[in-house]
Amino acid sequence: METEQRRTTWGQGRFGSGRVPAMAVALPCGLLLGGCGGWLAVVTGVSEAHPVLVFWVFACFLTSPATLLVYAAIVDRNTIRGAVERPDDSIEAGWYDKAASRSFTDLILILGVAGTVLAFLPGETTVNLKLVLPAVLILCAVLFGVRYLLQRRKG
Repeated sequence: METEQRRTTWGQGRFGSGRVPAMAVALPCGLLLGGCGGWLAVVTGVSEAHPVLVFWVFACFLTSPATLLVYAAIVDRNTIRGAVERPDDSIEAGWYDKAASRSFTDLILILGVAGTVLAFLPGETTVNLKLVLPAVLILCAVLFGVRYLLQRRKG
């Protein structure tokens, strides 16, 4: 177990038996991934009129999330100052687990009923998946949000 003196504000990543500051790895990787995203935008022809501008816009906007993604993947929680020892034992984590499992059950029920109703509709029914899939995603988010709020209210 790490002592409080060895913990840092940004934490460290473990590589083999050594430790490296997590941001020292995440920032260069994020810059590299942002540059790759900008290059990919230029190569795929997002804007043929101003490729240099497109590169820099994409690179700038992708660098921050890429850096955060790499940081989240490599940081060791035990090296961050002030981090909770066991975050999964919190009351909020229990609410999250119950809300997730119950909203999944709700989703199965709703989609099962909708599929059954669509199966018995007369004639041929065509469905545009570009509209249905985002609608199902929104339904998932709403069901989870409602279940989480109900679980939080129960305590």
